[in-house]
Amino acid sequence: MRAGRLLFAAALVALPAHTALAQTAPPPATTSAPSSSAAGRFHLGVDVGSQVKAGSFSDAFDVPLYLENEHVTVDYPDAGGLFVSVSARYRLWKQMTVGVVVSAFSDNGDATVKASLPHPFFDNTPRNIEGTAGTRREELSVSPTVGWLLPLSSSVQLAVNAGPAVIGAKQRFVTGVRFSETYPYDTATFTSADLTQSSQTAVGVYAGADVTWMFSPHVGAGGVFQFTRATVKHKVGDRTVSIDAGGAQAGGGIRFAF
Repeated sequence: MRAGRLLFAAALVALPAHTALAQTAPPPATTSAPSSSAAGRFHLGVDVGSQVKAGSFSDAFDVPLYLENEHVTVDYPDAGGLFVSVSARYRLWKQMTVGVVVSAFSDNGDATVKASLPHPFFDNTPRNIEGTAGTRREELSVSPTVGWLLPLSSSVQLAVNAGPAVIGAKQRFVTGVRFSETYPYDTATFTSADLTQSSQTAVGVYAGADVTWMFSPHVGAGGVFQFTRATVKHKVGDRTVSIDAGGAQAGGGIRFAF
């Protein structure tokens, strides 16, 4: 009986110590599930930037005047300036994407107009005049694209894409000159030019690269470099004038991911 009492007392002494050890033991470690990618499958971008000036072009035509022909030449300026573009792409398979890029651009400039005018009294006695005329170029490019994503880090990626470009171009053309002359009509003075606007569409090429930094799961910033080119043929009176539409564009803006 005395031995049983001793065992019971020893158990009472050991119980608090065992409980304290159980309470201070650290909880088992748990592993957290990896976070989902912030890139998303669908990206939308809005960019503003500058388009490098496209090449200038020239036009020439004849107009009947005083039983001879008035010869007119027009040198059109380079076109370049501010552009705005909207791009959308969808990650279709692994890093492969499909999408579309829409870009708008416009520029004003002065064309140099020169004319050789027949004399009203004497044959083969031309009078030369020169002046300027305000012209305007407007372009709208729509490019369906196929591309590839190249992750640079967990929040930065490079997207490269290419495809055809459908470019609609509006151009203001000089169709005639106005001048003043007084007796004995040996000289003339340029006063203004007649203008008409032509709108045509052509299919060309598109290539672009877009670097995106996502500073939150759904919003980020990025920079874009893209190039489009198409030869647009305008019908002006009885002649065709070809111009190179598009060009190199560089800019940046905001990005959205879903």
